[in-house]
Amino acid sequence: MTTLPVRSRLGILAATLLTAVSIVLSVCYDRELQQLFPNFFEYGIFPVVPLIAMIPLSCLICLIFKYEKNVWFRCHPKRSKLILQAVNHMFQVEGVSILSIDDINNGHGVSFSWINGRFIAAGKHKVTFQFYTYQKFNRCAAMNIVYTKDITMEFLPGAVYIVEARSGNKNFRITRDMKQSV
Repeated sequence: MTTLPVRSRLGILAATLLTAVSIVLSVCYDRELQQLFPNFFEYGIFPVVPLIAMIPLSCLICLIFKYEKNVWFRCHPKRSKLILQAVNHMFQVEGVSILSIDDINNGHGVSFSWINGRFIAAGKHKVTFQFYTYQKFNRCAAMNIVYTKDITMEFLPGAVYIVEARSGNKNFRITRDMKQSV
């Protein structure tokens, strides 16, 4: 969500607020809705409305992400994909994230965050990677940044790069995957 434009973030926030308001109002007017639809809300409205309200909200969020991804793809027809390492241990998670691209926080505009990595515009970029850990069952599960490193490299169009952390020597290994393409 860090690479989404402001209009999309506001859209998701507005949809979430409308969903919350609709749930609260439906719970407040439970009796009136049961009188209007006596067969539909036989056991009360409380278990049904949150489920009904969450389905359009989830669909709207997915559509916003898909739309913004397509807009970014049209603006950047030559792009690469970075697959960032995430290792899920029993009690902690270790992974790689991007702090900045070309000194732009989170790479906003230059990259687009997706499910298992990021799409990045083709060309030469200075990327600041960070290796983090966080405890799963900790009450305040803040990310612990172990180390960061700036790497400048040329990203080829259509290439897929896998970024792995080498915690022993505090370095990152970036390999190009020849089997996958963007």
